[in-house]
Amino acid sequence: MHTTPIYCRGGGAAKLTLAIMLLASAGLAGCGGGGSGGSVYTPSPTPAPSPSPSPSPTPAPVAEPAIEPMTTVNMATGSGYFSDPAVVRLAPSQGNSKLIFSGTTKATMRCDFPLAPRCFSWTALTIDAGALAAQITAVGSRITNYQNIHAFQADDGSWHAVVAIGVNNSTTTNYWTVLVHASPVGATSADTMPLAWRADTVLSGSFSTRVDGNYDGKFYQEGGQLYLLYVKNFVPEPALRNGIVIQEMISPTQVAPSAPVTLLQTGLTSDTLTSENYANTPAKLVEAPFIARIEGKYALFYATGAYREADYKVGVAWSDTLLPAAGGRYRKVVQADPTNIWGSGANEVRYLLQSHRSAWPNYTANTVFSPGVPSVAQSPSSAWTLFFAAYQPDDRAFLFPGVADPSHRRPYYVGLDVAIPAGQSVATATDAQLATWVQARMR
Repeated sequence: MHTTPIYCRGGGAAKLTLAIMLLASAGLAGCGGGGSGGSVYTPSPTPAPSPSPSPSPTPAPVAEPAIEPMTTVNMATGSGYFSDPAVVRLAPSQGNSKLIFSGTTKATMRCDFPLAPRCFSWTALTIDAGALAAQITAVGSRITNYQNIHAFQADDGSWHAVVAIGVNNSTTTNYWTVLVHASPVGATSADTMPLAWRADTVLSGSFSTRVDGNYDGKFYQEGGQLYLLYVKNFVPEPALRNGIVIQEMISPTQVAPSAPVTLLQTGLTSDTLTSENYANTPAKLVEAPFIARIEGKYALFYATGAYREADYKVGVAWSDTLLPAAGGRYRKVVQADPTNIWGSGANEVRYLLQSHRSAWPNYTANTVFSPGVPSVAQSPSSAWTLFFAAYQPDDRAFLFPGVADPSHRRPYYVGLDVAIPAGQSVATATDAQLATWVQARMR
């Protein structure tokens, strides 16, 4: 039996044969619940044992963040589920009262401020490979899935998207992902996100040669400079290490010749930051990056752990500058673990949301399991809100013990309390001070 662990939502080494098999049996084309549009190859499902899952925690009577659902879910039709909700950057002309989300390749969501539970509409969308389909076939590869789509609106109102396309070939059955640019199909309006997309240009990765990582790609703009934010593989399986990088762009379809800059990595050994361990495997990863500038500081929101198990979590790391100094990284929020909750006996990450340890801050398992894929937005009244995906406790639809069906991930939001002292820098703040800068609002 094939017992290779399932590593993550993303591509490359993080997408192994068992993941494809399990998701094919669940009726999905890929780990992220993609597979809309285009020619999609799905291997025949093969029975396989579950990897040793991280234990599902027992809900405990502790104070929890004031989490609310974004959509109304129709369990019969599947509408309302949304696995990778990310706020779409809109042109300044659109104002700041409108919220549009992309992420899953099945749909987009929209609601305008002020927010209310289940206020978001859910509208189906499509993606196809366009002219890239012929390129993929020409090098002997085939499309396995469309992993995720992240839309972006330029200052002139034009629309662009970054799509992760999964491919494999006859010599590499485990699929890997390639980041590509996609354009809208047909006429567009500056006021509405397009619902049909066609891929056209490779941004990172290769259709012919396996290159791990290359998923969760998003455009980020700082002033007039455009960047591509994405996940890169640093160490191959089985001791996989995926981190977050940012690449300067000349245009939405042209990558600058400079190398990507590393923003965030995991603990490099198995005994450092054990809360980042991917279930019961030697792997570690940080993924699903989203950058926001909050009161002059750069906040990098991210996820870590196994997205279908209880150990998936939402973290935030900080920097005084968008690009850290050479060799530098964004700073994670950590705190002491004197009672050895995580088993390392050392400092551990203080997460914004986590359902893994009831004795650790910001426990959510009474409300949601496996919170991850974070993004944030600021309302017209200057209030910040965190958006993310998670499982409703009574709707996890386990594929195997401890391993939930990713098609059942739902979108949620929670208010953030922001308190960044004027004049304080990331470099000089203590760990305790950094932990108070952004916190999920409690019930």
